[in-house]
Amino acid sequence: MSEKNSVDENLSRRFYILNTCVTILLLATIFISINQFGTRAWSGWSQVALIIPGERNRVGWDRSQYLAVKNVCDHLDYDFILRENASAMDYASNEKIVEELSRRGVKNIFFTNGLKLTDLKTLEKKYPTITFCTIEIISALWTGGRYSILSFEGSYLAGILAGLHTQTNKIGYVAPYQNSEVNQGINAFTLGVKRVNPDAEVLLNWTNDWDNKTSEEQAVQNLKAARVDVLTYHQNSDAVPNACKRLGINFIAFNEVYPQNKYCLASIRIDWKKVYNDLITYRSSYAMNYQNVYGVAQGVVSLEIAGKISTREKVFVETVKREIERGRIIFAGDIFDRKDIRKCSAGEAIGFQKLQGNMDWLIKGVRIVGN
Repeated sequence: MSEKNSVDENLSRRFYILNTCVTILLLATIFISINQFGTRAWSGWSQVALIIPGERNRVGWDRSQYLAVKNVCDHLDYDFILRENASAMDYASNEKIVEELSRRGVKNIFFTNGLKLTDLKTLEKKYPTITFCTIEIISALWTGGRYSILSFEGSYLAGILAGLHTQTNKIGYVAPYQNSEVNQGINAFTLGVKRVNPDAEVLLNWTNDWDNKTSEEQAVQNLKAARVDVLTYHQNSDAVPNACKRLGINFIAFNEVYPQNKYCLASIRIDWKKVYNDLITYRSSYAMNYQNVYGVAQGVVSLEIAGKISTREKVFVETVKREIERGRIIFAGDIFDRKDIRKCSAGEAIGFQKLQGNMDWLIKGVRIVGN
């Protein structure tokens, strides 16, 4: 072997050893980084905090949100953190909660108290490592993309049932105040009523609050005095169902089921478990631009029959449900508001964005009482 070949072999051997050492050093560095920082980062992403306006055991909105998120976290083996009694009107308190959660390293925070998007964006700027989600007043969830809940499709089915079931042609609706989400439900419900019973009238009583037992009970009394024999509502608590039971009025529940209440005909249900499973899964995988719409066709919104419903009523509701699953648009055709101003023409439909952001009107056929 020549002296030149011997030198080349020695150089090659040294280069190989050096390369191997560098590779081992890099792998060790990566391992240490993952061990020290990766676990901490994953721990943050595997923690989910839920902030609700009331208490977890309060029947209605608060309990439905709590049970859904807890169920998803248990299934995914995520740490679940709950903070109760956080009013959306008190930004300082919400920020204090977020600061505490931030110190714990939480990366996913869900608000169900109606925190305004302007407040949310303030929090996003102050805590850029946290991803937030709040439920807007326009019936959508925000996480950098939109997750729209078409709860008005359930209201439309409820209107079909109420229109068929009433004997007095006076149908009640209890709601807090006007915004796009609330108006969507009232208008869709009225469209359902009018489809099957053009002679029926929807009587609306505002309570001016999402959760006020006194106002809600008074609203039910006002509607009973107006000869309402079926009603529904859009409130956070169970005050309306309890008042209906006491006064003997048939009702269609919102967000809860009441199997022991003989006056409960059905319940407008939202499968929050499916919604939050999607949200939490996508958020943990950093897919922040994911968008989806959840309604009857997706198996999220439904009308769950609970009471003494006739076969005719069941069949009719099921038939309309299948129409929606096949693409029926609720807000389409000739639609007029309470001032008799045309909002939609035959052969047309109200576009999704306009529906979400600009439904500041109530449909013809709604009469306001008690205010």
